[in-house]
Amino acid sequence: MNKSIKTRDIIKDVKSIDKALIAGERVRDISAKTREHIEENTHYQYASLDDYAISKVNENAEHFINKAGIEAKIQTQKGYRFVHERRKRKKNKDNEIHEATSSNKFKTKEPTQKNIKTLGSKTKKDIKTTKSNLKNTKSSSKAIKNTSKTALGTSQELAKQSAIKSKQISKESYHTIKTIGRKSWTVSKKGASAIKTIIDTTRTAFAFLCSVGWIAILIILLIALIGGIFMTGSSSSGSGNQLSQEVIEYTPIIQKYADEYKIPHFVNALQAIMMQESGGKGNDPMQSSECSFNTRFPNAPNAITEPEYSIQVGVQNFADCLKRANCTDSLDIPLLSLAVQGYNFGNGYIEWALSNFGAYSQGNAKVFADEQARKHGWSSYGDPEYVPHVMRYYQFASLGTSNSKLVNIALSQLGNQGGIPYWSWYGYSSRVEWCACFISWCAYQSGDLDISIPKFSAVKDGIQYYQDKGQWKDKNYIPKTGDLIFFDWQQDGISDHVGIIERVENNIIYTIEGNSSNQVKRNNYLLKSKVIFGYSQIN
Repeated sequence: MNKSIKTRDIIKDVKSIDKALIAGERVRDISAKTREHIEENTHYQYASLDDYAISKVNENAEHFINKAGIEAKIQTQKGYRFVHERRKRKKNKDNEIHEATSSNKFKTKEPTQKNIKTLGSKTKKDIKTTKSNLKNTKSSSKAIKNTSKTALGTSQELAKQSAIKSKQISKESYHTIKTIGRKSWTVSKKGASAIKTIIDTTRTAFAFLCSVGWIAILIILLIALIGGIFMTGSSSSGSGNQLSQEVIEYTPIIQKYADEYKIPHFVNALQAIMMQESGGKGNDPMQSSECSFNTRFPNAPNAITEPEYSIQVGVQNFADCLKRANCTDSLDIPLLSLAVQGYNFGNGYIEWALSNFGAYSQGNAKVFADEQARKHGWSSYGDPEYVPHVMRYYQFASLGTSNSKLVNIALSQLGNQGGIPYWSWYGYSSRVEWCACFISWCAYQSGDLDISIPKFSAVKDGIQYYQDKGQWKDKNYIPKTGDLIFFDWQQDGISDHVGIIERVENNIIYTIEGNSSNQVKRNNYLLKSKVIFGYSQIN
């Protein structure tokens, strides 16, 4: 009886159905994970493509737009293949389940028919249960197929939408950056007065910047910097504005007191201060009346009536500012700026700036001025932009090193006429032929005097110096920047003029010379010019 009932076959069918259901759940789980996997991959591709497109948009935007579409398409194909393989495996498993079920049904059918009479109504009930279970198995298989189709369709649609979105955003990034760049460039050509317009342009693109992040902002800043939209009228790097004739005529007095107060290398800084204070005009050219070092006249504006005393007090005051700022080098622009602002505000500013900020800045100068104005109940205090105003006339602000420093100092003097600063510095009380004095003065300012260049006023003395040191070169030598060039105008074997080599290009020598038509000038000569007497090799 047990053999004919085949109870285990029926139980086996139930287990087979359970396995089918479990397989269906696994496929659905895998489909869900597949969907999440595709969404994650698609999102990653979208984010990285967008960032990548933005960072390279100015170079080859169209290339990255196409790449975005290609990458999205690849992800779609991967997702399709992944789901297709899962579907195929599921189908094969369904077939195996179906075949197993059919086999069990075939084995069950014969003994059931043989024992219908014996089993009676109970066996018929079991047969109905088996048929019902088989029907449920087919329904499960059909549900699994529908689930796989839905997952595949969803995955393909997600990938497709993401690809379209990535391509759209890449295009938008390209066109937005291009538009902002074009507007920024247009505004930059109009100069500093058009900064308000570029701000408006930036506000228009604010929403875009929020979405694309800092890379796009850097691109816009780069375009803005190239266009020069952040340039201002003031600068701390000397614009080379010419000194007035009055200031030049005061140079011997400035040099006298600079030597007395042990700041001989700061003559040009004092000239620049005088230019800003008065242009060399009036009885108080250094505007020293209110200075604490003024002990002969009232400490009131323009109280000093003797120009030389004004210069003496001004030089003494500036020497004190340099000491407080610990500035010993005329080319140390940060410390020099601190001392210069202290000349305008008073020495209290120097200690305040060092204590609170560690250095000078135009910003903290404004803060100090506002604090002092409130403290004294005044509408304003001093000039917070005093440093850039003075630096317009300071001609050593952007100098190089070694020989190029000598050349740059010489270049800073272009256009100066008469040679007063140079021959008076040398010690002459009236004008002399000053080409060699000019060379010596430049060497003094650069710190090279008596190191690589002697103090000489006669051209022949300079030649003798370099011959003695073995640094004399004849006219066949090809000079370098910073070397000295000696001329023989009459070609009589006696040199009567000297200059500084600026550079040599294409067999042409470019020079800076003092006392060329009584001024500092640039000149040029052929490398084989007959008027060249020889050279001194500085290095």
